[in-house]
Amino acid sequence: MRIRYATVIFVVLTVASAAFAKELKIGYIHSQRILSEFQESAEAQRTLDDEQREWLKQAKQMEDEISAMEKELENQSLLLSEEKKAERLQEIQKKYLDYQQFQQEIWGEQGKLYQRNKELTQPIIDKVNQVIQKIGEDLDYDIIFDAAVGNIVYAKDDYDLTDMVLEDLNE
Repeated sequence: MRIRYATVIFVVLTVASAAFAKELKIGYIHSQRILSEFQESAEAQRTLDDEQREWLKQAKQMEDEISAMEKELENQSLLLSEEKKAERLQEIQKKYLDYQQFQQEIWGEQGKLYQRNKELTQPIIDKVNQVIQKIGEDLDYDIIFDAAVGNIVYAKDDYDLTDMVLEDLNE
């Protein structure tokens, strides 16, 4: 029985030491740089910026309309009956609520801006991850870190795979 345990321990130690003897191959990338220099990512950002400009233009028009209504009410307040004033105030309040709802629909936590950003960037992120996976497998890397999220305290530039990822993406 002791011979079995000794044999098992010997085999386990042999396998473990062989695994530790293999040199660990580590690399890192800068995801922010990849996203800023990858053409598809820049195009997606331009598209998102254009759409956001349109939404901002709509919001500004709504603000201007509310301001004009308030100014008109202020200018005519002496001429209007209390009933008409209340009616106009109610119209202004409704416009303001519509404006707030519009803002929430666009810039809210799960708003159109968030959804559109996700829709535009997810295919790019998937493509970047595929290239990183391919480089990791083809060049036999054990670990690849992302320097952009601050997980690296020190690394030699020799291990930076960012340029390789960008080259593959831009082919």
